[in-house]
Amino acid sequence: MPDGIVIDRTNNVVHISRTYAAGVDRAWWAWTDPEAISRWWGPQGWAATVYEMDVRPGGRWRFQIAPVDGSAAAVRCVATYNAVLPRAELAYDDAFADEAWQPGDTFPTTVTFTAVGTGCTVEVAASFPDSAALQRAVELQMAGGYAEALDRLGSLLDDPTEGEATMLTITSADGTTIAYEQSGSGPAIIVVSNVAGDHTSVAGLVTALAKDFTVITFDRRGRGASGDPQPYDPAREIDDISALIDVLGGSAALTGGSGACGLALDAASALGGKVSGLYLYEPPFIVDDSRPPVPADSVEHLEALVAAGKRSEANEYFMTEVVGVPAEYIPMMKADPSWAEMAAYAHTYAYDGRIWRGLQDGAPLPTDRWSIDAPIAVSVGGNSEAFMRTGAAALAAILPNVTVLTLADHDHGAFWAAPDPVADQIRTFLLP
Repeated sequence: MPDGIVIDRTNNVVHISRTYAAGVDRAWWAWTDPEAISRWWGPQGWAATVYEMDVRPGGRWRFQIAPVDGSAAAVRCVATYNAVLPRAELAYDDAFADEAWQPGDTFPTTVTFTAVGTGCTVEVAASFPDSAALQRAVELQMAGGYAEALDRLGSLLDDPTEGEATMLTITSADGTTIAYEQSGSGPAIIVVSNVAGDHTSVAGLVTALAKDFTVITFDRRGRGASGDPQPYDPAREIDDISALIDVLGGSAALTGGSGACGLALDAASALGGKVSGLYLYEPPFIVDDSRPPVPADSVEHLEALVAAGKRSEANEYFMTEVVGVPAEYIPMMKADPSWAEMAAYAHTYAYDGRIWRGLQDGAPLPTDRWSIDAPIAVSVGGNSEAFMRTGAAALAAILPNVTVLTLADHDHGAFWAAPDPVADQIRTFLLP
């Protein structure tokens, strides 16, 4: 349809369309990044506050819009995503909500993104249950508000100082879009991010490694700009890594810290000669009674918390019961902005929990899970907890080519907070 507003009274649908000079990638970012959408969502003169934005099927988007001059009451809404087709379509049930965030009647909304030359067209279609509901929306100037918001979106898209670099994408074996970035030159290495973080969480290490390697970092499933089809299956993450290795010519080393180590080991075992080497920083194996095991029902408990919309509670449970953070540290962690960022990816706690089943229950590591001939370095911080070194030694006892290293004067956070010494260890181990 051409740019503008169309009121379809036959089907009780309002259509609003805009064409932009910016491409689909940038428009998708503006619709799915909570900071970005808060800069344009709502009519002219209104400001948006995003309280939750979980862009995946079943995820919620909670927001409030209010006039900046205080001339009218704030409006709260809750939207639940039904379909998320990266860079193509968002479908969600939108609803006005009360002060307790309890939604009222819903109106299904679909947003489509269509490439037009180097630009794109964004079309919004809001459906109403009957002609009376449609007429109320018309009288409330809902279509005009949408149109003003899309005009504001144009200003954001046209500003080259706003936004993030467009990521490259591949299509994994099951058709899922996986977003990635590539930098540097030299031998190939893929940096695998940890639970509850996207590719930006390892940016420091990527920069350090790009001096000597061709580096790929990517958004794992359920994170960032990558897809998240359900039900989750850890084997599909191995397919994603395989596809990324193909981008690099068919062979690459893998590196990851903490929870990412489980996926890296599973991928190396499944992909054989495609993985040239591994550098693992502090895989959190629990193989004896040196620390309490992870609760056997942790995956199910985390899934239930997320399904109930209790993402902050999922953060707290993961940190205290899985990671082992003392409860007295939680209030300080909640005060940090990273807490909200982790909550946005709280659904991935259960994903990694499925990968780590059988590796954190206080029993010896299974001898039949991995078969890896590639060289493996397992590094442990000199200031880290003893169970980390015990787990590293346990891995060395069951695989043939494992070297246990020490990163002196560092602890569990070094993979993210001290990228230079970590990169130095990786170079020394992987480069001839």
